[in-house]
Amino acid sequence: MNILNAFHGYTVEEVTGIKTNITNEMYRAINLWADMASGHAPWNEKSPSCGILDQIAGRLHMMVSREIGLEVNNPAIEKAMYHLNDNVDKIVDYITLFGGCVARPVFSNGKLQYQLIPLGNYLPTRYDFDGTLTGALILKQIINGQHKFLLTEEHLYENENHSVKCTLYNNDEQTLRKVSLASCPQTENLTEEYTWHNVKQPMIIEFRSHCVNKIDGSNVPVALIGAEGVPYLVKCADEQFERMNWEQKSGERKMWADRDLFVKREKKGNKVVGSYITGNEDLNRLIMQVEGDGSLDYAKVKEVSPTLRTAEQNAMFQQILRRIELTMNIGKGTISDAESVQQTATQYNGGRQELYAIVDKIEDEIEVKYQTCADVFAYMAAAYGLGSADSTIVIKWNDDATRKDITAAKQIELQEIASGVRAPWEYRRDFMGEDEETAKVNVPQAQTQGIEDIFGKE
Repeated sequence: MNILNAFHGYTVEEVTGIKTNITNEMYRAINLWADMASGHAPWNEKSPSCGILDQIAGRLHMMVSREIGLEVNNPAIEKAMYHLNDNVDKIVDYITLFGGCVARPVFSNGKLQYQLIPLGNYLPTRYDFDGTLTGALILKQIINGQHKFLLTEEHLYENENHSVKCTLYNNDEQTLRKVSLASCPQTENLTEEYTWHNVKQPMIIEFRSHCVNKIDGSNVPVALIGAEGVPYLVKCADEQFERMNWEQKSGERKMWADRDLFVKREKKGNKVVGSYITGNEDLNRLIMQVEGDGSLDYAKVKEVSPTLRTAEQNAMFQQILRRIELTMNIGKGTISDAESVQQTATQYNGGRQELYAIVDKIEDEIEVKYQTCADVFAYMAAAYGLGSADSTIVIKWNDDATRKDITAAKQIELQEIASGVRAPWEYRRDFMGEDEETAKVNVPQAQTQGIEDIFGKE
């Protein structure tokens, strides 16, 4: 996915002549995030990804997709908007792993469509003071048989006009060379330059993370995994997980045998003229000369089963995961094993609130940009005669109050327990960080206790 590698060490400006809003520091950071997300970070050659980034992104997009609801009034844009909402998990993934993405609406095959393009496959060139993306260079790799191409789209919004300029580069010889759009079947029908007139906002919409850019201080969005110290901690997690795998593999039971068991002696007449070890390569590696203690009855074969440090290795791995949670403010237990550390109910709920705070920021961004997408889709629908320019949409966040108000959630669950809808142990599981087995053990079994005593101490 890291399309920036197509420039073969050259800067984008050197190849295209277009000055982006990307400093060298930011360029390197975007490259690193893309490599981390694809499992090709510099350290992944020796220590493959342990899946932490997918776990973080998956947890966040699961919560957002479960809570969002969308209603669209205009039939001309509803298909595109509902499809966008069905892919909200992709938007959240791009925000988490890359810093953001651009929704690029297009009209093709007689209908409204769109593309979601992650940061790195587009590079910002201009921003308004409020962080609205008003200029971007969109990059797309094209493979046609044995030929490779790079298509660039330069987008610019100013004075209520949105202009687009398309340029094609041949990439067959590991160097980018400008060619005509007709050189590639996939681009031969593209219009080289066009402009949307009298539009109230840019025709590309950027979904971006809320993180402050501490890399170069620009408006370029920063991935949630790009927070200071997080890439290093992800590297530590990958390396520690590889150590754990290596130790488990090395703990396989081995048989160590005296060389005499594998020696075939060659004789010429009555005289031994040589010997060699038979058996396969693995056996040769396992053979060890057993000298014994000088007696004649020492063991010819010894079974070796190394002692594993599973608990210690896992404890270190969990410490790294908790450090990632702390650095990203996603709450303890989001990716680490919540059961490995004793938590009070207050600590557990505090961790949940930290995670919800991140989700809230993402949901706020999605709500604003959904409306912008609807505005652009409606404008295009009217322009192409598909329907009216009505961009009215309604976004509903399901179970919003109980999710964010822990006190209210507790009261609701207590009422459900009192009415027999829930079991008492579920309270300890939901609000005290215990698993089902532990929660059931800790709930007093006496049937005469009042509802206020049945959950034990927090």
